[in-house]
Amino acid sequence: MDFPVVFDIFGVRIPAHLVFESLAYAVGFRLYLWLRQKTKDPVDNKSRLTVLVAAIVGAAIGSKVLAFAEHPELWPMAQADPVYFIASKSILGGLLGGIIGVEITKAFAGITRSTGDIYVFPLLTAIAIGRMGCLLTGVSDGTWGNATHFILGFDAGDGVIRHPTPLYEIAFLTSFGLGLWHAQRHLQLEEGDFFKIFIIGYCVWRFGIEFLKPVTTYNVASDLNIVQNVATTGALPAFLGLSILQLSALAGVTFYAAFFLQRRLQRGENGRA
Repeated sequence: MDFPVVFDIFGVRIPAHLVFESLAYAVGFRLYLWLRQKTKDPVDNKSRLTVLVAAIVGAAIGSKVLAFAEHPELWPMAQADPVYFIASKSILGGLLGGIIGVEITKAFAGITRSTGDIYVFPLLTAIAIGRMGCLLTGVSDGTWGNATHFILGFDAGDGVIRHPTPLYEIAFLTSFGLGLWHAQRHLQLEEGDFFKIFIIGYCVWRFGIEFLKPVTTYNVASDLNIVQNVATTGALPAFLGLSILQLSALAGVTFYAAFFLQRRLQRGENGRA
């Protein structure tokens, strides 16, 4: 297989990334509509539309902000060519930005109930489909891993055997989704808990998998210098640092873990009252 993969659709050559990204949006949104009808969404239409628009706007902003923070070298390229600005996106940035957008909007609109649970499976599905596009785009997508001798590694188009991290994420999302489906059916969760668990799980995954990628890291052990991990067959990353994305993932985990801890402590105090 030659990377990046390009499909010939009715005589038009379309990059695999664009095909699967479009498919991800379409399938994810259709699944959301189906779930809303099937589960009889308790959130009224006006409130649902409000938070949905807020999520889309917040996700669009967060996706760009984290993408350029993670890969600052893309910003000059984006200024010179709008294609780079459009193409530069971060899934984690989109999720966290969407959350921030929704929470700000709910505060102003007076919406008090949790609204995220219905988005879990559409998001899981859309991310998994989108990652297939990342996989087929190869190393130029910027989501592939470092050089490796691991049995699952293969050439992404630059002559280097790399970790196919998009493939790893597809496998994770599949197993994580099955686990969440089981939890939803067998656990008594409060409204909003399902979405919070999803965010915690995905943030933990992204924190871990980023150690396998050639990203700019903030190295605490080296006087807080910026360190570039260069993935080549002869030079694997020499320093263990944290990237901006990993710090963002830690922030997401910490925020929701603190929420569950605080609720548990409050219930303990109420039980002793």
